[in-house]
Amino acid sequence: MRNILSRLAGHAVQLVLMTAIGVTDRKGAHDWKRRAERLVRASGSPYTIVRPGWFDYNTADQHKLVFLQGDTRKSGTAQDGVIARADLAEVLVSCLDVSTAQSKTFELVSEQGARQSDMEPLFSALEGDKVGALDGAKDPKNMPITDEPQEIVVELEAMIHEAREA
Repeated sequence: MRNILSRLAGHAVQLVLMTAIGVTDRKGAHDWKRRAERLVRASGSPYTIVRPGWFDYNTADQHKLVFLQGDTRKSGTAQDGVIARADLAEVLVSCLDVSTAQSKTFELVSEQGARQSDMEPLFSALEGDKVGALDGAKDPKNMPITDEPQEIVVELEAMIHEAREA
């Protein structure tokens, strides 16, 4: 992620990063994804971070989109939520077109019902990430920067410095 962001430095690019539901779970499996999220937030670029549920475990009538925040679903199974790949793709693309998607981090799952055609109300209902924050709005504060490996701290500090210089 650092290499990609360095290549984009100085260019006005809207970033859409897909990680995973449960990314804030501190069992270690997702720490690298959370670090990628932090680099994107620190980059100063406009962004949206989407944390989808389990791909293609949905039923045929399960396409109603649900945007969540706080990353509270952490069973590590499809019980955390499901999403069809086509629905996920639609949301990822809409992040580029809907202005209220900017600076937001959310979990994406689906429930029984049809997919909404207008996603603006879904994005508008989300809390925006705080400017300068490394974690998403409502995320648990369970990964302090002081506990990160030194190389990660250096990368984040470099990204913050580059964003300020731009």
